[in-house]
Amino acid sequence: MNTLWSKTFETTLRNHLPLLAPEAEIEPEVALADLGLDSLGTVGLLVELEETFDVVIPDESLSTETFATPKSLWDVIDQLVKEQSR
Repeated sequence: MNTLWSKTFETTLRNHLPLLAPEAEIEPEVALADLGLDSLGTVGLLVELEETFDVVIPDESLSTETFATPKSLWDVIDQLVKEQSR
C-alpha cells in the first residue's frame, strides 16, 4: 500500500482499475486510464468514493485533472475529508 493515502482509498480505487494486477503497487502519478478506468468506471468510482468517505465532490472538482492520477484524486478526497472534520 502506498503511504500517500489511506488503505480505504486504495481498496476503493483498486475495485475500479481492471488492468491493475492484484499484487501491483499503485504509483501516485500513473494515469488511471492506463489502468483501465474509463468514463463509466469513473462514475462508479465517484459514487463509491462519495459514499465511502461521506463527502460530496463539488462540480468544479469533477474534471479530467481530478481523475487523472491516484494522487490528484486523493488530494481532492483528502481535502474534502479534512474540511468536513473542521
